[in-house]
Amino acid sequence: IRLANGFESCKGRCGTVEVFHDGAWGTVCDDSFGVEEATVVCKALGFEYGTYQNEAYFGEGSGEILMDSIDCDGSEESLTECSHNGWGQHDCSHSEDAGVEC
Repeated sequence: IRLANGFESCKGRCGTVEVFHDGAWGTVCDDSFGVEEATVVCKALGFEYGTYQNEAYFGEGSGEILMDSIDCDGSEESLTECSHNGWGQHDCSHSEDAGVEC
């Protein structure tokens, strides 16, 4: 997992959420993406907690949209442990790319 397109002032702590699957990076749709999901992203990156930004706040991604309707309870160590629609199954455009600030 990584944060892309983040602001310089964030120093790597914010950006558009991207996940690596089947050899390529892709984005995460903001449908149902909230504090629990943001916290899981930040924990996976070595931070304690996170907040979320929707509607491609940090910019639109360019890869495939890989995850949508993610549902975490906040205890997971990775987004892949959370339920979601299935890899590449979405009804989103990149204008809905999820962003996180850790």
